[in-house]
Amino acid sequence: MVWDATGIFLFLLWLVLPPLYVVLLGRHYLRRCTDAAQKAVWAREELRMALEGVRAILRTSARN
Repeated sequence: MVWDATGIFLFLLWLVLPPLYVVLLGRHYLRRCTDAAQKAVWAREELRMALEGVRAILRTSARN
């Protein structure tokens, strides 16, 4: 079997494209997960601060 330049190129492309696609897809997924994690941390901190405010108000009203 004789391989010409086009056949070798297509074979190498066939070998390279799937891992490249997985790497690019993985980077996109990682970026989305990082953004979602940052939003979750921000929301948790906002909720924690709000709950601390409510607890402080309840403690103050319970003392009076």
